[in-house]
Amino acid sequence: MPEITGLLLAAGRSRRFGANKLLAEIDSRALVMHAADSLSPCTRTMAVVRRDDLTLQAMLSEASIELVFNDRADSGMGSSIACGVAASRHSAGWCVLPADMPFVLTSTTRQVVKALQRNASLAAPFYNSKRGHPVGFSREYINELMALDSERGARGIIEKYMHQLTMIRTNDPAILQDIDTPDDLRNCNVISGR
Repeated sequence: MPEITGLLLAAGRSRRFGANKLLAEIDSRALVMHAADSLSPCTRTMAVVRRDDLTLQAMLSEASIELVFNDRADSGMGSSIACGVAASRHSAGWCVLPADMPFVLTSTTRQVVKALQRNASLAAPFYNSKRGHPVGFSREYINELMALDSERGARGIIEKYMHQLTMIRTNDPAILQDIDTPDDLRNCNVISGR
């Protein structure tokens, strides 16, 4: 089967959270590890991190997740996607998930990965008609993905090629749920179904 790399975008600064939100605990495990679990259907998982985030690096390395350093993380999520794609440029496609989305079901990611392996060029899950994560990109977009450099991430690519998007309807509300503040974490009413 074609290699699909899961890209865990973990190079943010957690400004609204007040501390590194990726280390906040959910069920006695760091939030980021739940998000990493969501990418387990991928052939391999790479986390894009800051070079100075040593605690996060140690945790991810211990879980055998490959690390990619984004020295331009402050320019936005787009630069992290570009970094991850460049570091795995031989992959057949990428399944992209922000690391602050800890509750996405592995079954949802599996559907995105299968769509890419069945030659979809672009795939994303939808819940109540709203597009969420993870988003799958085939090699067709490699040059555009490696050129990303903004806070909008890959949204521009998705909008430009919406006519090629494989829509995956799901009953997984977590595809829309990220954690930005401590209140988001406290009020999170999605229970991980892994």
